[in-house]
Amino acid sequence: MDVTTAAAGILDALDVGVVLLDNGWRVRQWNAWMARAAGVPVHAAVGQAIGAVFPSITGSALGGAIGEALGSGASSMLSDTLHGQVLPLHCADGRALLHNVLVSRVGGEGAPCCLIQVQDVTARRDAEAALRRSEERARARLAEVEALYDAAPIGLGLFDQDLRFLRVNEMLADINGAPREEHVGRCAWEIVPDLRELAEPLFRGVFETGEPILGIELSGTTRKLPGVVRTWVEDYYPLRGAHGEVIAVGAIVREITEQKRLEARERLLTHELQHRLKNTFAMIKALASQTARGATSLPDYLDRFGERIRALAVAQDLLVRCPAGDAVSLPELAHVALAPFVGSDGARLSIQLGVETVSADAASDLALALHELATNATKYGALSEHGGRVRLTACVEEWTGRPEMCLEWREEDGPSVQQPDRQGFGSRLLRMIAERHGGRVDLEWQETGLVCRICLPTSAASAVSGS
Repeated sequence: MDVTTAAAGILDALDVGVVLLDNGWRVRQWNAWMARAAGVPVHAAVGQAIGAVFPSITGSALGGAIGEALGSGASSMLSDTLHGQVLPLHCADGRALLHNVLVSRVGGEGAPCCLIQVQDVTARRDAEAALRRSEERARARLAEVEALYDAAPIGLGLFDQDLRFLRVNEMLADINGAPREEHVGRCAWEIVPDLRELAEPLFRGVFETGEPILGIELSGTTRKLPGVVRTWVEDYYPLRGAHGEVIAVGAIVREITEQKRLEARERLLTHELQHRLKNTFAMIKALASQTARGATSLPDYLDRFGERIRALAVAQDLLVRCPAGDAVSLPELAHVALAPFVGSDGARLSIQLGVETVSADAASDLALALHELATNATKYGALSEHGGRVRLTACVEEWTGRPEMCLEWREEDGPSVQQPDRQGFGSRLLRMIAERHGGRVDLEWQETGLVCRICLPTSAASAVSGS
């Protein structure tokens, strides 16, 4: 093997393109790499002017570099400006081959040559482009996470091992009642001192064990609403470093103050409903028993019992519109209960109440009492004759050292009445109602008509005096 053949073998083994030009810009060496990349076989290139192989070299930066190398010996590195323009090279898969070109002079002054080395940078450029795309995606994801973190409808915070804020989102800053910038670098207890006793052991526990602590309910006050006890559910989770060590603890804070209030309200409603149902069923049972005693026949029993149940229903309609635990309007209760007996005839009914409201518990019983009084007055008393009338008043009075709400029913201009020989259903019902609330009933059969006073302790009736 001669030297020329050995040199050609070495050049063909290189992973770069090699072109050797003589002083007349003719190709003397053209290795296998160039043959593959340019698509020009060795035998077709050797002996040709480089301008014939790559016509675009003339007047290009590469042509200038070749001229300088052969003339002054200056070396040049050319890169992206050549891609696809001066040297139309291609990869094995047909893609344009991205390359750098090093131009230098070899040989003596008498017979200088120009060595052109072409390096494939396609893979590197692809990797760089992939890295740029990956960084852009990472930045976009980070921006998305940052936006979600800041806009999250729950409080988010991150704490170092000294329990100082590393970061905090807008919601947690709002919960704490301090600007975000005031949190960073400060100890958590400088911002929310009320929570230190309960929360500090939890933070320490996560740092020590590396395990999250979830669903902890805490209560306290913050600067946002001083003096107002608020409730939160908090989760604590570890943030680990490259070697698995806990480097920070994150906190997720959800305020449940309103939820707790609604739960308490729901318990109150349930209790009130149970209480009302129990009282209603007890009253229905008593009505059924008492009505049966005085009924002369089954139709008579059904008629009387139905009327009394309807009176209870009227009161229940008012209670349904009344929030649990709130008072019921006594004037409205009286008007609704007595409307079937006096209609719109204001001359037959005078209502002057110094008490505006009664408890929901007392309201249903008072509606039933008014119904019994009106039924009796319609059959035997003032409402049984034209011109008869009823005056209904209410006030708060002292009796044996305690305040009472006294409702007085006074019949006027009706037939003369006398105390019955025996206690009827109406009297028994009125006394039962009063006794159930710890009160009393006074009945007077006056010449002008019946006077009934139902007095209940204000603690049971929840009466509120009118102006």
